[in-house]
Amino acid sequence: MQKHYLKIVFRNLWKYKERTSVGVVSMAMGFTFLTVTVCWIRYETTFDNFIKNADRIYSVYIADPTEDSGLSRMWSPPPLAAVLRETFPEISNVVAVKNRFRKQPKIEVEGIECQADLLQIDSSFFTMFAVSVIDGNMDFLIPENQKMAVTDEKARQLFGNENPVGKVIKLDNKEYTVGAVVSGLPKHSNYPFDFLYAIDEWGKNILIELYPAVDAEAFRKKLYKYKFHTVQEMTNIPLTGMTIVPITAMHYEAPDNVKKSFKFQHIIVFAISGSLIILCALFNYLTLFVNRIRIRKKEFTVRKIFGASDRSLFVLLSVEFIVVMFAVFLLGMIFIYVIFEPFRRLSEIDLELSSVYFKLLIYISAIILILLIISRLMLIAFKRGSRNIFVGDRKPFRKISVVVQLIISIVFAFCAIITVKQMHYIHNSDLGFDFKNRAAIRIYKMKLDDTFENHLRQIPEITETVTAGLHNLLPNEQMTGFDISEWDDKPTDAKGFWIMEINMSVKYESFYAFQLLEGEMLLDDESKHNVLINESAVKLFGWNEPVGKSFYWNSVKFIVKGVLKDIYNHTPATSAKPILFNRDNRYNGIYILFKYMDGTWDVCKNKIERMLNGKYPEINSSAIRIFNSEEEYDKFFKPENALLNMLTFAASVCVIICISGFVSTVSLTCEERRREIAIRKINGATVKDILDIFFKEYLTLLAAGALIAFPVGYYIMKRWLEQYVIQTEINAWIYLSILLILVFLIVVCVGKTVYKASRENPVEILK
Repeated sequence: MQKHYLKIVFRNLWKYKERTSVGVVSMAMGFTFLTVTVCWIRYETTFDNFIKNADRIYSVYIADPTEDSGLSRMWSPPPLAAVLRETFPEISNVVAVKNRFRKQPKIEVEGIECQADLLQIDSSFFTMFAVSVIDGNMDFLIPENQKMAVTDEKARQLFGNENPVGKVIKLDNKEYTVGAVVSGLPKHSNYPFDFLYAIDEWGKNILIELYPAVDAEAFRKKLYKYKFHTVQEMTNIPLTGMTIVPITAMHYEAPDNVKKSFKFQHIIVFAISGSLIILCALFNYLTLFVNRIRIRKKEFTVRKIFGASDRSLFVLLSVEFIVVMFAVFLLGMIFIYVIFEPFRRLSEIDLELSSVYFKLLIYISAIILILLIISRLMLIAFKRGSRNIFVGDRKPFRKISVVVQLIISIVFAFCAIITVKQMHYIHNSDLGFDFKNRAAIRIYKMKLDDTFENHLRQIPEITETVTAGLHNLLPNEQMTGFDISEWDDKPTDAKGFWIMEINMSVKYESFYAFQLLEGEMLLDDESKHNVLINESAVKLFGWNEPVGKSFYWNSVKFIVKGVLKDIYNHTPATSAKPILFNRDNRYNGIYILFKYMDGTWDVCKNKIERMLNGKYPEINSSAIRIFNSEEEYDKFFKPENALLNMLTFAASVCVIICISGFVSTVSLTCEERRREIAIRKINGATVKDILDIFFKEYLTLLAAGALIAFPVGYYIMKRWLEQYVIQTEINAWIYLSILLILVFLIVVCVGKTVYKASRENPVEILK
């Protein structure tokens, strides 16, 4: 009996092999999308969830609406941890931690180099993270005592069965003694470590643990409004506007991590896209399946006459679902296998392939269960069905399926077009400075002087060089500035703000081609008290005529000599920061900026590296950083480019599914309505009349889908565009072009199929 069922199923699937293949491939793609992104989401949202009170532990940051994350990395001053503990009774524990290196450093143990994670801590770390001392003592937490603690796992890796206490470890040409062996943490943590040692004075990340009954949102508001006068008195740094981020959300919300190739919100979009592709393909397949069931009514009736039970019919329908979904599972496994390694590199997830397969099996099993329920409902509908030969024309499922596929396809296409348009618009907008064919060199712990600049000028591809201070605009690695609270004509309700400082020379102005809006440029010998400010600073000061106005920092008076156009040297979602430009050259010699001839970057970079190796062999290659401004600017668009690729792919898949759905639906409808078409032809209907009937129906469905899809797409993309400072317009031609393309596809798909059906001999059909 099972062999008979399989034979019938494969015969039916082969009869509609093209449409079934599209459905299987589409669903496999959708499940692949969904499975890997759900694994990614789980990875991102489960950092540090092994900590006992993880839901009550938060990292402290300074709120900054000008940053992508809404947060600014806080290099906290020494007394802040103690002040937080004393000031807020809601806090049960405070820990100061510091990741020593952004990348794993090289550690030398007994003459052998190895890599390890280093973490600087205070003693409260052991309580919050439940880390214990296995051997040795806590002396390694005494500052400047040149001692470290090592995890038991790392100790076994480095020293085998020997006792590591007393062993010497070399880091940064300094020798440290192992003072203790401690238990480690899982690597799925924001603070992984192999070695621990005492924290420095500056650069701490402050973690707080709240008491169980504390309302975190209320505490957030209280902390934001609080001004730390004690800290200001001790460090001369005013601190206010602090906020907190859950430790379990730090990996995707903290400012250290928001400039990844993917944004967390985009990962959510990928998962939703996979679900919509599955939904679109599922509707397509179910439409084909339901229409085939109607055509096979006579077959089912005959089976009932010859003794087939409801159970046997249910098994017959269920076997087809299971065979199709099994094919989806096998193809999904192949897709996952192909993309698995690239996915692991991109997401940086330590994931087993078998676990991804298992999740895929769970999701497909859930769909099989849903399909079995649908199969049962189909049998109930069959038992109660009408015998009217036009019954299929009154059933809404086919039309609903077509409309759903149209809605999903139109939304994806609309979003993809807006994304392309926005990326093109930003790349061709005026950013307030010129970064094309520009680059920079920085060599850490070395002053870049005229000699180095002269060596650089000897490279033929380089046309201009400038010695600069901290501020290479792309990337802008460091920021100096002032907290301004007093200025001329200050409104009574105005708040102070941070203004960034850029030290520049006349050559620096020319190099970046800054645009003067009013006033005068600074002279070479200009006093450091005369400054230029940008448009954003003018707005914050509230000045209508800024030239000649003054503002103050620590009793130092700055006089505005001119106003420059805002520069956008951050991500396109970051608004322009208030900046003052002056002639203070105290940081000069940190960067060498240079222009190169168009199209010569690779050659130019190679010659620079050879020059460095030949004339400065003593410089460690890891201390040299060469930045290409165009490449640095393009990095800002990695998340958007990834989103664009995903939307384009999803839109293409959905349109293919939609076209396949049209073809299969129209073909089966024509087959179902052959007698109707024949009767109409006998009564005088022409081929054009029959085509008009079908065109009217499907163009009406397109109109219904567009009426829903376009407002949904507009709402989604309008919200998405709001994150950008520079925004493109959503023009009418976008709606019109999508409609015209879909109308063309409908005319081609429907016209070809209906025309073929309408040309058949009605006499042969009615026989």
